[in-house]
Amino acid sequence: MKCVLITGASSGIGWATAQFLVKKGYRVFGTTRSLLNRSSVVKEANDRYGDRFQFIEMDIEQRDSVRRGVDSVVQKAGGIDALICNAGNLLFGSIEEMPEDLLIKQFNVNVFGHLRTIQAVLPYMRERRSGNIILISSIAGSLVIPYQVHYSASKYAVEAFTEGLRQELHGFGIKVSAIRPGYIETEFDAGAIKHVPGNSPYRKWSDIMWVEITKLAQKALPTVTVAEQVYRILKKRNPKSFYTVASFVESLGPFLAPVMPHALKEKLIRMFYRIDS
Repeated sequence: MKCVLITGASSGIGWATAQFLVKKGYRVFGTTRSLLNRSSVVKEANDRYGDRFQFIEMDIEQRDSVRRGVDSVVQKAGGIDALICNAGNLLFGSIEEMPEDLLIKQFNVNVFGHLRTIQAVLPYMRERRSGNIILISSIAGSLVIPYQVHYSASKYAVEAFTEGLRQELHGFGIKVSAIRPGYIETEFDAGAIKHVPGNSPYRKWSDIMWVEITKLAQKALPTVTVAEQVYRILKKRNPKSFYTVASFVESLGPFLAPVMPHALKEKLIRMFYRIDS
C-alpha cells in the first residue's frame, strides 16, 4: 500500500484529498498543527478509516516539528511515496498597508513551509529513487490579483520551485507537479487575514473586490475536483509541470497570461473584479 503525506489535511482541499486517496487504496498521513484542537476531525478520520488515514501533529512553520513528523511517518509506513504540499493561508489588503509580520507569516507558511517539508522528505525519496511531489499552487501564481498580491507572490514562488525541483530531481526518478486551483468550495477565503484599515485610501476598491470574491466563492468548484486531479497525477507515468482546476473563465488566465500584452491583462483583471474605475 503506497503512503501519502498531506500537509494541512484537517480541512478543505487537504481533507477532501486525504479521504479520496484512502478510498483509492492509499495509506494517508495528514498533518495538523494541533491534534488536540482538531480532535473531532482526527476522531472522524480514525472512526471511518482506521490506520489507513492517520493524523500527525506537525507545524510546517517549525523545522524541528517537520523533521519529527516526517520521521514518524517513515517509521510507521517504511517510506513516503508521495508528498502533497497543501497547507496555506491568505492575506488580503494593499501592498502599502500590509504589516511586515503578516507578510513574513504568509511566506513562512505558503513557501518556506513547503520547502521545509520537501527537504525533510527528499532524502527518503532519493534513497528509493522514486516518489511524487505535488504542490498546491493557485491561479494567483500565474496572474497577480490586486489586494491579494502577497498571496500571489507566494504562489509565484511555489511555481518557480516546482520548475526547479523538476529539473533537479529528474535524475532521481522523482516526479514534481503543481496544481493551480481557482475558486474552490472551502473556508479558505473565510479564514483570510484581512488588513484594511478604516481610513485606508484603498478601501473603496478593496471593499468592492471582497464582495466579488465572496460571490465567486459561492459558485466555486467542490474540493473533490482537486482531489481527483491529485489522483490522476499520481497515476501518470510522466505528469506535466502544471495542472489547472478551475471554471472555464478562470482557467483561461494561466493559458493566456504569458502571451497577453500586460496592459490588456491588467485591464481584464480589474474588470473581472469590478475595480476598473
